[in-house]
Amino acid sequence: MKKPTPVSKEVPFEADELFFSTTDLRGIIQYGNDVFIRISGYPSETILSAPHNIIRHPDMPKCVFKLFWDTLKQDKPIGAYVKNMAADGRYYWVFAFAFPVQNGYLSIRFKPTSKVFDRVQEIYHRVLQHEKETSMEDADPLLMDLVRKEGFRDYEDFMVQAAILELSSRDKALKSSNQATSNDHVVQDISDVTAKTAASFDQNFAKISAYQKSNEVFINSVNMLEDEFNKLKFLSINMKILAGNFGDEAVTLGVISEEFSKLAAKIEEQLTTFSSFVKELQDVIKHCSLHLAALKTQMIMVDFFVKESINKLSTSENAFAGMLQNREVFTSLFNHSIKTLGQELSLLQNRLNAITAQIKEIQKFISGLEVIKQIGAIESARTDEVKKSFDYYLTEMDSFTSLLSRTISTLNEQRDVLSKNTNEIYQSSERVSGNIERLFEMALLKG
Repeated sequence: MKKPTPVSKEVPFEADELFFSTTDLRGIIQYGNDVFIRISGYPSETILSAPHNIIRHPDMPKCVFKLFWDTLKQDKPIGAYVKNMAADGRYYWVFAFAFPVQNGYLSIRFKPTSKVFDRVQEIYHRVLQHEKETSMEDADPLLMDLVRKEGFRDYEDFMVQAAILELSSRDKALKSSNQATSNDHVVQDISDVTAKTAASFDQNFAKISAYQKSNEVFINSVNMLEDEFNKLKFLSINMKILAGNFGDEAVTLGVISEEFSKLAAKIEEQLTTFSSFVKELQDVIKHCSLHLAALKTQMIMVDFFVKESINKLSTSENAFAGMLQNREVFTSLFNHSIKTLGQELSLLQNRLNAITAQIKEIQKFISGLEVIKQIGAIESARTDEVKKSFDYYLTEMDSFTSLLSRTISTLNEQRDVLSKNTNEIYQSSERVSGNIERLFEMALLKG
């Protein structure tokens, strides 16, 4: 089939419209809902059984599609901004959230409206130009570099934040449009279930936001301790040298300095371990955010899809055919996403338990530092010259001990917040686990 010539005109569709398609493992389209068919501009008999790249726009960097499909083939979900091309050459932008499903993939799309979208168009333009001048392989590092320059750690971090922002922006757009309630009690009941489920996910997004703030506290605390500890490490070396310079007058201080050095080495080891736990926690929080965004996207898609099917009852004898065909796909995907979120929350709690144990280990050093500081103060006071020389080191040691004590208190507070939110998100997700199936059952009451 000959590809259409691109034209600089957009295919109109509304923020409240959602569409999806399913493909087999080779990317051959198996199904698309009515909005998908309409926006693509192709007859259903043409687009179904066609490769998904039938709607690919030449303005899209190939490296984005490679990342998209490579991620799906790793059995992982992915989100991306995509510029597609309709049958008449017009374009339409979507935020696409794609998932591996049994024997293929499912992609849900909606209209991007957040501020991130504006930046993405600029990024894609730069990457595409570079790709044309070099190659797809050379363009990929540029894409990642530009994503990092926008303030994201990596592409996964970008897509998670973009998905959350786009869902939030869509919600605001729908609220401002003052959508009317339905006179059909079944349709309204479906809307109510979806609204309550979406509200539950939104509350969990707020908890995830608190996660991220707590993790920032963890990261900043670790960085601050590591910076101060580097000073402490040199302090122990200088104390040992100074004690040696005083000879017999500071023999005991030399022993204390040696013990201080040993303790400093143990503190360094614990801080390194703690830092690795915090980095792992950051990744788990990101994955929890991803699955929450995925669940909300799936929920609103099914809400739209079953209502789309109900609206066809008066004009089609097979109004529910597509709904029945895709019911199991959506139900299984939603249940799998709930299960995966539960696993991530369990992993997050395990990381918190590890952090708790690590905090207790670090806490032990406070007593050790206090003892060394007190003995050092007594021994250095024996002569004025020794006291004058060691006062600075003892004061610095005292400052670090106080910082360590304050930091541990802060870390314990943030850990408690994270643990509480983890439990609440888990319980909340369990309560909504059957809601996708519930929407299909409610819709079938109209049949």
